[in-house]
Amino acid sequence: MVKAFGTAGVRGVFNRTQTPEQVYRLAETVAFTSGRGRYGVGWDGRKTSALLARTVISAVNAVGSEAHAFGVVPTPVVAFGTRSRACMAGFSVTASHNPSEFSGVKIFNTKGMELPASDEEKIERALVVDVMKPSGVFGQLVPDEEAADDYVQALVSRYEKAREPLRIAVDCASGPGGIVTPQILKPLGHHVVPVNAQVSWRFSARPPEPTASNLADFSKMVPGLGVDLAFAHDGDADRLVMLDALGRVIPDSILTILALRAVNASSGVVVISENTSTAVAEEAERLGLRVTRSRVGKTFAVLEAEGGIFAAEPSKVVDPRWGLWEDGINAAAMISGFVSRDRGVVGRVMEEVQWRYRQVNLDVAVKMRVLREKANEAFRKFKIQEERTLDGLKLVFADGSWVMFRSSGTEPKIRFYCESKDLQLLDVLVQLGTQCIESSK
Repeated sequence: MVKAFGTAGVRGVFNRTQTPEQVYRLAETVAFTSGRGRYGVGWDGRKTSALLARTVISAVNAVGSEAHAFGVVPTPVVAFGTRSRACMAGFSVTASHNPSEFSGVKIFNTKGMELPASDEEKIERALVVDVMKPSGVFGQLVPDEEAADDYVQALVSRYEKAREPLRIAVDCASGPGGIVTPQILKPLGHHVVPVNAQVSWRFSARPPEPTASNLADFSKMVPGLGVDLAFAHDGDADRLVMLDALGRVIPDSILTILALRAVNASSGVVVISENTSTAVAEEAERLGLRVTRSRVGKTFAVLEAEGGIFAAEPSKVVDPRWGLWEDGINAAAMISGFVSRDRGVVGRVMEEVQWRYRQVNLDVAVKMRVLREKANEAFRKFKIQEERTLDGLKLVFADGSWVMFRSSGTEPKIRFYCESKDLQLLDVLVQLGTQCIESSK
């Protein structure tokens, strides 16, 4: 069977590992298997995305369906528009946090949720067999740039206006979040300082992934802006990273805990990815919530199946009261409102959380069988209590510290994660994990 989908949709280097022909065939298959009706299409600011969006629209029209063109919008707007327009499916043409040479497509079902694995497999099977017949009619293109305005109005109406407004800097990564996130935070009463808010396919200010290293210039800028806090998006605004007034990047676990507290639930299921900090699981359990783990990129599917009240992975939050999609814009609105009501909450949570987390991305291809053997040998001295293979390889040690290896589903990389309460041990874990990867090529 053709393996088309990665962690989040389909992605590749434009005209090398992902071509317009492949995207056309994918969109055609999705529209054919989903049935005739309306489909939503939005795209980010990459030149390739504009081209591939027209490719997707052509494929949808070719099988007799109507394509609602949302224009250049963040991915959460596509998910929202797909649901609010009762579309059969939606296409966000974006490579998200990947470098500028990448292109990609994320696909949403009629609920605005990215496709669960079962639906992806159905499409992949259909890609193998040419069962489609030409449509007797050609579908219509419907310009629908009101989707973004509807999203803004609906999201602003969810929250009370801040009684104690915050001054917030938002680094929008030269992505379409720049035309939406400030328009959410301002009506909620906050003073917004947009940064990198002009949409550009060059990503000249910084790469679109909001890592600490990529945010170095923004971090230096923040103290001079006189803000209470700062946010940073990735290229399509489904991710959110938070910085304090001094420009220090706040750990993802803190951001997730703030969002979880803002939900204000005392019962229900919380879904977190396998690479999410133990601090988040402990916080959820302290609040009386049941925790279940998921693969990276599939928390929303488990959330729906479990009827959960919250889902998260590092820098991503799903709030099912708003929608079954990862939404960095909603997270920014939720957290800013929560912090404005309690200015000291960020500092208190920072003091409470003792877990320290690291992530390392290496541009190498490895043999996972070899890596597993080397990892078990290298980390045996830390008393491995549990070996988990839900998503890659995770080793949990006697003191609760852990390491995890997984192949990226969006780039040719190996991602290594580790966590411990002991900073010296954390350095050792990073060193050993890197050595295991390098020796498993």
